[in-house]
Amino acid sequence: MKKMNILKQFAVTVICITFVFACKTNSKSNFEFMPVTVADSIQNYSNDTAISNIISIKYFDAKNTKSGDSVADNINNDFFAWLEPFFDNGGELLTKDNLKDAVASEIKRFIKDINEDESLADCESCKHAELFIDTRPVYQNGKIISLVYSFNQYSGGAHGTYGLATFNYKKDGTPVTTENLSSDIDELTAVARQAFIRQNGELANFWFDNDEFYLSDVFYFTEKSVVFYYSLYEIAPYSAGDINVEINNDDVKHLIEYIN
Repeated sequence: MKKMNILKQFAVTVICITFVFACKTNSKSNFEFMPVTVADSIQNYSNDTAISNIISIKYFDAKNTKSGDSVADNINNDFFAWLEPFFDNGGELLTKDNLKDAVASEIKRFIKDINEDESLADCESCKHAELFIDTRPVYQNGKIISLVYSFNQYSGGAHGTYGLATFNYKKDGTPVTTENLSSDIDELTAVARQAFIRQNGELANFWFDNDEFYLSDVFYFTEKSVVFYYSLYEIAPYSAGDINVEINNDDVKHLIEYIN
């Protein structure tokens, strides 16, 4: 499996949830998100040692139910652009049409590389790899769509890498980022800072430079809150696990126009 610094590329953190569901479309929404699963696995033996690779990709295929699909297509393309670096696809763009083939090729390539690389003969941890991409519930209202994908990857070593990627859009397809999230980003940051301290402890316990709190670029919306999620190693060691700050909608609805 292609090795890369996932943290630097995606700056994400994850709780891996294994279920498939269809999004319940809000009455004000024209978008549906249908679940799709592409999975494959293989096991081989070299010197009586099992070599195994498992890949499972669960994602949403976005569709616009009342008008053209240009916004839905952009949402789908963003997901595959995020997914692409997990694969060695020979420079070919990853799409829903070639994902199944890409998964199968990645698994075969891993087995071939392990069998042919004599330097890995005694490396037990190198002979197992896995990649799980999963969905979390979609949130949408009349103003915004908020998607969350998780990943859990292992390709040798003491432990794997896990993360979470979020995609937020206005209903016209414009991405929502920390730069355009609020008309008063300083006040929003101040509110989030106090919530972070209440939920996680003093900032000095984390790796914020000069104890200067900042909003994570990874955030998502739920019916009751907005959640900012901090990456593995971003503000704390691996042992600290997942770190986030969850802010009640009522506390920031005057600062974020996308909250109903």
